[in-house]
Order: sequence, then C-alpha cells, then structure tokens
Amino acid sequence: MMNRILSLLTLFFFSVVVSAADIKLNTRNLPANVVTEAQQKTAKVMDKLLLANDSIRENIQIVITNRYLELREIHLNYDKRNKTIEARGLPKEVEAEELERSYYQYNSDLYRSRFGYEAWLSFYLNDKQVETIKDAMTYNLFHIRYDDFMDLLPNLTGADKNRVYHWLVEAREFCMDFETPRKMRQMFTKYRGRINNYLSSRGYDLRKATEEQEARKMKNK
Repeated sequence: MMNRILSLLTLFFFSVVVSAADIKLNTRNLPANVVTEAQQKTAKVMDKLLLANDSIRENIQIVITNRYLELREIHLNYDKRNKTIEARGLPKEVEAEELERSYYQYNSDLYRSRFGYEAWLSFYLNDKQVETIKDAMTYNLFHIRYDDFMDLLPNLTGADKNRVYHWLVEAREFCMDFETPRKMRQMFTKYRGRINNYLSSRGYDLRKATEEQEARKMKNK
C-alpha cells in the first residue's frame, strides 16, 4: 500500500514539473512566413524522432522552432551591429576593436542559446534522442564524415578513431549554430583539415590512402 502511495506521489510531482516546464512558441514578432519556415525545418527534424507521448512531442517541436527563430535573430543582430560599426567611420584600429567586441558578443549569444537549447532537449529526451535531433539539424554530416574517415583509413588505431570521433562531434556542436547547409559543410571541412594534419603527424599517408579509397570506389561501381 505504501509503495503504491509513493508511486502515485512521484507521478503527481513529475506531472507538476512537466506541466510547469511547458513552453510557448516565441515568435519574436517576426513575419508569419519566417515562423512558418522555422516550423517547416522543425517538422523535418521531428520526422527522425519517434515520440509516443503527444505532450512531449508538442513541447519538443516548440523548443526546436524557438531555437531556429533565436538563431536567426542572433545572426541578424550580429550583421546589423557590424554594419553600424563600419558606417561610423571610425579609425581602423578603433573599428577593429569594436568589430572584435561584436564578435565576442556574437559568440557569447550563440553559446548561451546552445546551452539553453540542449538543457530543454535534455529535460524531455534521453541522450540518444538528443543525438538524433543534432544529427537531423546538421544533415547527418557527422556520420557521413566519420564513415568517410573510417573508409579512408581502415587501419586507424582505437585512440586515433576516438580523436577523429570527438573532433567531428565538436564540429557538429558548432554547426548547430548555423542556419544553412553550406555553412555547416564549411565547418566540417575546417575540422577535416585539422584531423588530416593530426593524422599526418601520426604517420598516416593520406595521399596514398585517398588513392586507394578512390580505387575501391571505382571497383565497386
């Protein structure tokens, strides 16, 4: 009897917490077409996530859409701030300092947004589900690039695989701050260069590995 009472109390308090955490769509007074575009992006992400609980699904949809809208605002504010600085006709050194300060603010805004976003996702979802959302938002580029490295260098040591894996995870984290696939691909390309330099320093012959990979692809065709 006591166990049943404790179970009911636990369920009650959990329901209160979830209810209190329910959030609202923050349209930021943006045009309807901008909000619709964000919702369409969200729908594509949600297609990768199977959620049986309608309440959780609705909240996650709002969390993701709010993130897309917030990202748009952060990028727009950064561009406007820089244009304002450049239009003031400041001495070059002063302008450079102002632009650098603007860049730090920009990165601070992105970090705060990303931190809050992941906190909301983690409130409703488990780690695997959060990973699914991150992959969907970044067009699965993490897995595409990781699999390519594994195919390029099948003889990678466990330690080197781990290094490649974590660098690409880091690339994906930063990619979540971008709005376009082109910017995301550029970030992964940047990290690919870093990984290539590391692997070369470890003695891997990337030129030879690339030639062998291309030969395998031609043979498989």
